[in-house]
Amino acid sequence: MSSQIWLRLVVLQGALLLAACTPPLSNRRPETHEERGRSVQLAVEHILHARCDLEDRCANIGPGQKFDSRSACESKMQGETAVTLNLSDCPLGVEARKLDACVSSILAQDCGNMFDALNRWNACRVGQICYQ
Repeated sequence: MSSQIWLRLVVLQGALLLAACTPPLSNRRPETHEERGRSVQLAVEHILHARCDLEDRCANIGPGQKFDSRSACESKMQGETAVTLNLSDCPLGVEARKLDACVSSILAQDCGNMFDALNRWNACRVGQICYQ
């Protein structure tokens, strides 16, 4: 199997797992403060799961690796993501289709590729995924 086909299968598998584990974000603009806060919270969850899926695929989770366990990865990613994506910085909530593009960029990232990491950063920055 070619590496491109394998990568696409891995990305698809990751997207399916992410969809199964985290509730979807509504496609409509959040109206209330609670809806906006929930959209940000769900976005943080989607991003941290995708980032840990990437770390797992890149063999960075396990004894002696970057993260000892999946829960260690999720804990660290939760903290990092919540610092950069929060209701103060994203007061109108997160736009679902832009979050999908962010998560897709994470799941499609090659292990150790700095250019992919820069693309992910651009697709996932607060100014890109939050309603303006």
